[in-house]
Amino acid sequence: MSTVPNVFSDDEVIALMQLPATLDARARLGTQGTVSFTVPLTDPVRASLQTHLGLDLAAVSQLPMRWIQGDTPAHVDTGSSTFDHTYLVYLNDSPGQFILDQDAYPIEANTAFIFSEGVHHRTQNTGDLPRLLVGPMNEMADPVGGIPITYYNNYADALAQNGNTIAISNSSYVLGTVSSGSIGAYTSWLVASTSPPSAPPVGPFSNGFDLSVYGGSSYFVYPSAPCFKEGTRVLALVDGKETYVPIETLKKGDLVTTSHHGHKKVEVIGSGVLHNPGTLPGTSEGRSQHRLYRCSPARYGDLKTDLYVTGGHAILVDSLTAVQRAQTIKELGRVFATDGKARLLACIDERAEPAGPAGPVPIWHLALEHENPKMNYGIYVNGGLLVETCCIDTLKHRSNMTTEA
Repeated sequence: MSTVPNVFSDDEVIALMQLPATLDARARLGTQGTVSFTVPLTDPVRASLQTHLGLDLAAVSQLPMRWIQGDTPAHVDTGSSTFDHTYLVYLNDSPGQFILDQDAYPIEANTAFIFSEGVHHRTQNTGDLPRLLVGPMNEMADPVGGIPITYYNNYADALAQNGNTIAISNSSYVLGTVSSGSIGAYTSWLVASTSPPSAPPVGPFSNGFDLSVYGGSSYFVYPSAPCFKEGTRVLALVDGKETYVPIETLKKGDLVTTSHHGHKKVEVIGSGVLHNPGTLPGTSEGRSQHRLYRCSPARYGDLKTDLYVTGGHAILVDSLTAVQRAQTIKELGRVFATDGKARLLACIDERAEPAGPAGPVPIWHLALEHENPKMNYGIYVNGGLLVETCCIDTLKHRSNMTTEA
């Protein structure tokens, strides 16, 4: 690690702090905590970075900068590509300390820090005075840092952090706010892992939720999807007769009985693993979308045997109570209907009980043929309970499941 004082001349510091892009970013800082932006890289600034930091930026035209307010949690810098070192220059004095590994340094104007990739760092006791940085960047002047949220299409990619991202957020912990890429129509997310490792609830969390309340520096998230536990029996037409068959035995082209549309062919079958939490049913975490629920014949008159579904799966009912309606809007943003029935999420339905086992549980879902890939059906399971199918678009493109079509 190196510290370098007096990286820029006084005139260069003043010019960087008074650029329109710098002032605009400062105005946007508000309570957000971090605003990243770029400014044109001038020849004098390029020369100073070459002289004092050893950076050859002859081919670079834009300089990454960042306003930060408040303490930054411990994190390891990441970027769009591999790199060797992080470079950052504080342009103004600030209370508190910059903590690199186990060592503390004062935050002083016009002072640079250079340290190897992979080193944990943070700030502490910085109060509410905004500080302006050149960087953090790598040796190619690409921005690096603890990217607050990285979005993936599925659990495996989010857990492996293998680069198959769909979007990232460079400056906000608020879900749904992206800096590059697109999350499309996704509205609900699960946390696969964090950096540094911690144990926030796995979700799901809806767009607009601020993950910073859990104190991590980076979150790797993927979409949530409703599912049945393996072994759920679906009413289907087999050899001309309606019978209940295990969902995992269904294949594309098999006919499933719907509530209003006769028999429809299976278009997509999805399978995956639910990482069911070990929280007790009585705890506040017990009624998450992302866990297993038991629907028993004692509480659901249409069931013949216990039904196990994820909390995001909907039972179809004639109407919602006022409380159920308010909770549904909180979870999903609005109330949805399928074939004239209201969708009541298992995590909201008081009759459904949080269930074990803790750990990995095999799960399945299906989508039936439809001219509109965003529409679904009502089907019957485990003796006669009416529940929703998935739509083709969600199961193919917006779930964390392996699909067969």
